[in-house]
Amino acid sequence: MFVSTLRLVNFRSYCDATVGFGSGLNVVVGQNASGKTNLLEGAWFALRGGSPRTRREEKLITWGERFARVELALDGPAAGPQAVEVGYAPGQGKRVHWNGVEIASLDELRGRSQVFIFVPESLLLVKGSPARRRAHIDTFAAALDPSYAVAARDLQGVLRQRNAQLLAVKNGASPMALDPWDAQFAHAAAELGRRRRDLVAELAERFTVTATALAPEGQRFTIRLVSQLATVDYDEATVLDELRARRPGETRHGLSSFGPQRDDLRFLELATGAEDDPGLAARSPSQGDETPAAGAFERVVVAAGLSCSPVELPSGGRDLRLFGSQGEQRAAVLALLLAEQQLAAARTGQHGTLFLDDVMSELDDGRRRLLVRILASAGQSIITTTDKHYFTEQELAEATVIELPLGGSLAAGAAAPPANEVGPAPPAADAL
Repeated sequence: MFVSTLRLVNFRSYCDATVGFGSGLNVVVGQNASGKTNLLEGAWFALRGGSPRTRREEKLITWGERFARVELALDGPAAGPQAVEVGYAPGQGKRVHWNGVEIASLDELRGRSQVFIFVPESLLLVKGSPARRRAHIDTFAAALDPSYAVAARDLQGVLRQRNAQLLAVKNGASPMALDPWDAQFAHAAAELGRRRRDLVAELAERFTVTATALAPEGQRFTIRLVSQLATVDYDEATVLDELRARRPGETRHGLSSFGPQRDDLRFLELATGAEDDPGLAARSPSQGDETPAAGAFERVVVAAGLSCSPVELPSGGRDLRLFGSQGEQRAAVLALLLAEQQLAAARTGQHGTLFLDDVMSELDDGRRRLLVRILASAGQSIITTTDKHYFTEQELAEATVIELPLGGSLAAGAAAPPANEVGPAPPAADAL
């Protein structure tokens, strides 16, 4: 499926604006503060029920208005036309309708389509906390596989209960009360740990192909799951033994210190000749998997200038969170999103839409051309930019080009629509 039309009502800088998209490459061109990022955020809000930029949803409402609403139409040969409506008002919450039928949960909404987004805040995937990386991987996997969503929920539920019991034991309760929670936690931890390990292994293969293609000659990148459970081979019985051995220390702190809640995802440049962690050896692609082969993308060669003596990379790889440049971190996030899109397409047979906000500005010309070639075979992509010259004339001729600002949007810096302009068309009843 692809996004065919989007209507934003009282959403950020849009009073009432509608835009149409093509099924392939879409280039959204506009000056700073013309609403480029808001446009992508609105589409994401409709398909995911949340913002990639903020948890405070009241910020999404145009200043002075009492609600925000997004209407989005999807199309595609498999499912046909689909209509999504999301309304939000402070104090009333959020309601989502798919083809006129109310969606019961955000998990249900997220399982109906695959979409991927890069906004400036996405760099925190590399630079931010392990919790952010775990949440990103789990959200992607849960939308792809309902059983993964169940495993993640089970782990969170039993983790809360076990931590509460650890505090109770710290305050004088019998340590024996931990036994049933240890058993439940060991089962949930091993189940989620194995699923997360296998998912990252599948993503790593695809990530390496794309990230390496976007890198200077001779560099090779991968992602690696760092998990305490790897030390016990993700075995439930061994996890239980580890919990019992750690019980005195965990009781003193009143907190579970072992398990998948402490996993991290690392973005690494590998040393020349280094092999990936054998625990992350990628599984053989399933039949029908259209993941590009390692030589499918043309290598971009960057001329070398004067340099210092060669630097030996650590045997475990160079961690881009600590030592990567802004451009390397951006390329790593982009490669992860492309890997996720490829994996989702292999599982579902459909390419999800890529929303990419200003990804061209920090790529050199060779990598821009390579990225556009990758996107040409990746279904629908919607890219924002301040400058059409980041694209060739041929690329623009084959793309859907959308010029901002749209009618129905606020001027840059405006807090409310001019008094002589007609306000947004009211919803049938209200936003909800």
